[in-house]
Amino acid sequence: MDASTPAQPPTVTVRPSGARFPAGAGQAIMSAGVAAGYRWPTICGGKGDCRVCFIEVLENPEHLSEPEPAEAQAIREITNTLGRRAGQVRLACQAVVHGDVVVHKRGVRPATRNNTEGGDLP
Repeated sequence: MDASTPAQPPTVTVRPSGARFPAGAGQAIMSAGVAAGYRWPTICGGKGDCRVCFIEVLENPEHLSEPEPAEAQAIREITNTLGRRAGQVRLACQAVVHGDVVVHKRGVRPATRNNTEGGDLP
């Protein structure tokens, strides 16, 4: 790639659904998914309070922002609850994407216009 070719934005891949979408500069995983037309499971709408959006990072956790203190506390609590089953856990509404990542989150699907929960289309 030469200097005149714009860099491609990072890609988020979600398993098991196979959803793939770009993440813009400074964009968290969940907001990137919603912007790309996906419904992301949440109750609080991305404030980091409900923890429903939590993901397991399967590949390239180093391509995500460092957790802020509130997210770090949530990660500790989720990890304690899940115990040995917990992998690299993050909150999708808080983890900002800096490079390609692969995550695991059930319930991510194309948004519909008649379902207003969790980032569906208006």
